[in-house]
Amino acid sequence: MTNPLFDLTGEVAVITGAGRGIGEGMAKTLADAGCNVVCASRSMDQISRVADEINASNSSGRAIAHATDVTSAKDMDALAQRAVDEYGKLDIWVNNAGGSLVSAPLTELDEAEWDKTLATNLTSVFYGVRAACKHLGEGSRIVNTSSLAAQDPFPGSSHYSAAKAGVLMLTKTLAHELGPKTRVNAILPGFVPTETVKGALNMKDEDFVGFADTLGLPVGRLGTPQDIGALTLYLCAPASEWLTGQCIRIAGTP
Repeated sequence: MTNPLFDLTGEVAVITGAGRGIGEGMAKTLADAGCNVVCASRSMDQISRVADEINASNSSGRAIAHATDVTSAKDMDALAQRAVDEYGKLDIWVNNAGGSLVSAPLTELDEAEWDKTLATNLTSVFYGVRAACKHLGEGSRIVNTSSLAAQDPFPGSSHYSAAKAGVLMLTKTLAHELGPKTRVNAILPGFVPTETVKGALNMKDEDFVGFADTLGLPVGRLGTPQDIGALTLYLCAPASEWLTGQCIRIAGTP
């Protein structure tokens, strides 16, 4: 029997960036808790695979896929409406899509890359929240994915850091503006070697052997999408009903 503190049976969630990595972990974890999920990303192939795997599993929650460009306000409105059309309501919205594959000192950064990074990582959260709030009811939740880069300096990633730092302040401000109807929290993941991270760093699986020691992680291992999914579940579940406006680091280290 599911612990009622972590039971999302019958609830409906939208997760952006759900086609792989952390977003996939979030979608599958919420579905395992009974939540019906809408998996969104630009790649229909990826989100269709995730939705099919959820529906073929023992999860009590169901899943559908909806292709979405998170930098388009029109697409985000359509995504929220799809959730309501399919499941009849919307309870949870997870702004997870984001990232940047470009590393460069700010003075050498291409202007187009700056604009793209802010659109993907920050403006998308604005579009997502605005679209979701047209449908979210009492007791609803919003979870935003930020990054350790929002708080810790990573030379070469100032554009990404600035965008993710903006997500933190949006989260704190929205918690005041949307409460008590909607709780809003943010997750700051540490090093999770997803396919996107491997590509950005030009690293392979074998390159990560012993990497937790290199990073000095007290827990002795790198993160997984399931780790982030578990925290997402907590932030969406009744267990966290007295928690809002928090930006929580989950990185295997203090």
